[in-house]
Amino acid sequence: MDVKHQIQILIGLQDFDAQLIERNQKLKALPERLKEIQKDIVELEAVVEHEREELDQQDRWKAEKEEEHGFLEAQIARIRQQMQGVRAHKEVMALQRQLEANRKQLSDLDDELLQTMSALEARRTAVDEHEASLKQLKDQLSAEETEIKTEIEKLQGEITAITGDRDKQAVGLEKKVRRMYDTLAARRHPSVVEAIDGRCTGCNMALLPQLYNTLFYANSIEKCPQCKRMIYLKSAVFSEEGEGDAAEDTGSAE
Repeated sequence: MDVKHQIQILIGLQDFDAQLIERNQKLKALPERLKEIQKDIVELEAVVEHEREELDQQDRWKAEKEEEHGFLEAQIARIRQQMQGVRAHKEVMALQRQLEANRKQLSDLDDELLQTMSALEARRTAVDEHEASLKQLKDQLSAEETEIKTEIEKLQGEITAITGDRDKQAVGLEKKVRRMYDTLAARRHPSVVEAIDGRCTGCNMALLPQLYNTLFYANSIEKCPQCKRMIYLKSAVFSEEGEGDAAEDTGSAE
């Protein structure tokens, strides 16, 4: 087994995995952008529905009062007509009192209707404003959904392309090494890291000198005792002079 080549393949594979992780994270985060708008829409819909119900109630109350208003006007007209045909003082006074009572009731009703109409106008204005805001939010949501759909399609295309390149990169990787990498990659990323100045760059643990020195030869796949990541020495893996470098750098691990 050419360990150097295997590690080089793993490093390239890990680069593609990093790209896939980034794309998948973006893909997962996209729907989150919609949640705040959806939440605002639900809340505003509840407000508009409540205001519409109150508006309907006030409209019904107004209609009842307008009917009562018409009844009082008709009653006042009948009393006036009756008064024209009555001569007895007692009956005239009784009709007069009834007329005044109806006039007072009608005047009070006019005031109530005036206040109700003012309140209805304010309520309708509020409903119109909230419905306009609701439409704006729904339009915004629709635009976001369209934009996100485009972004999702783009990311999915990138993921497909990267996955294809990753598969090509994995050609030549031994099954045993592939299983080892896949197991590590499922738990942590990165799972293949450099050893620099006698330390694992994955967990920053100082490596035993014997283990560090072994990395200079790049003739076996080694793991960090602490984080279990696969570790390698860049100068050994990517240079034909790996063994010569070992003699120079041994002291940095001791």
